[in-house]
Amino acid sequence: MRLLVFEFITGGGLLNEPLPDSLCHEGSLMRTALLKDLHSLSLPIIVLNDARISEPLLAAVVWTVGAETNLAEILSVRQAEYDAVWLISPETQGILVQWQQFFADLGKTVCLSSLEALKLCQDKIATLEHLQRFSLACVPSQVYIKDQYPVGEWVLKPRDSVGCEQTYYLASSGHWQNISSFLSEDTEYFLQPYIKGAVFSLSALFYQGTARFICCNHQQMQIKNQQFQLMACDVHVNQEHTEDYQLLCSQVAQAIPELWGYIGIDFIEAENGERLILEINPRLTSSYAGIMQATGINVAQQVLDLLSGKFSPLVKKQSQSIRIEIHKES
Repeated sequence: MRLLVFEFITGGGLLNEPLPDSLCHEGSLMRTALLKDLHSLSLPIIVLNDARISEPLLAAVVWTVGAETNLAEILSVRQAEYDAVWLISPETQGILVQWQQFFADLGKTVCLSSLEALKLCQDKIATLEHLQRFSLACVPSQVYIKDQYPVGEWVLKPRDSVGCEQTYYLASSGHWQNISSFLSEDTEYFLQPYIKGAVFSLSALFYQGTARFICCNHQQMQIKNQQFQLMACDVHVNQEHTEDYQLLCSQVAQAIPELWGYIGIDFIEAENGERLILEINPRLTSSYAGIMQATGINVAQQVLDLLSGKFSPLVKKQSQSIRIEIHKES
């Protein structure tokens, strides 16, 4: 099998737009870790790379794309050179769904969940409402109505956001006024109450309505100028809660059986100990970059095994917490 690795931010998805530093760094972290895991499997690998990014890539073939490149055209014309695709992309504006559909139309195997699952998970409110119908505890959410500013502490984010993109903390009329000019007329936003606690993510493998929990990751957040920033991620923490996390992953898998492969589950652990789901990420997440070093598990191999129906128990060859630096102060 000849595998094409396409990480949207670093792989040419923004050829005619500026490259956001934070998203580019996160994309590079995930891509580098994935290529390292795949390299150990001795597979023929092709990787797409934006010409503006110069970094060593552990791949047999690099397709460099520049501003003059028509990405969709190149991928179509050269489709005979690859059989399957590992796609990493933000859900924003339906980008992940669009590229999944693009490769599916070419008849390529894509290492992702079904279109049905991707469409659900890109809509944060719809996802939480769906999970709540299966009795899963989620952070309450409501659609933001322009110029209506409820009293209290709130988090405002786009309905199809990725990471901390356009995610704001609001606790006063002044806060609302400060961010009003930043809000896009073309974006639908929603509100969640600000809940004090720690933010975590679960990394897991999903297959046909079942899940295998890999590790829990602590997301080190800060608020600067009212905007949330993910500063770092401590991969493989809270090992004493493995059974609880496995149960939560299994419940999500039963609620959304179309999820497949590597999945991230973001949740907040409130000060009262309650765990509330924030969102489901149906693709690689930043935490992936530390999993091999933290656990010794080659997640890429596990995902590729799923293509042939092999869903083996996970064996941790080591167990340590690894910090992944995400955002550096300028």
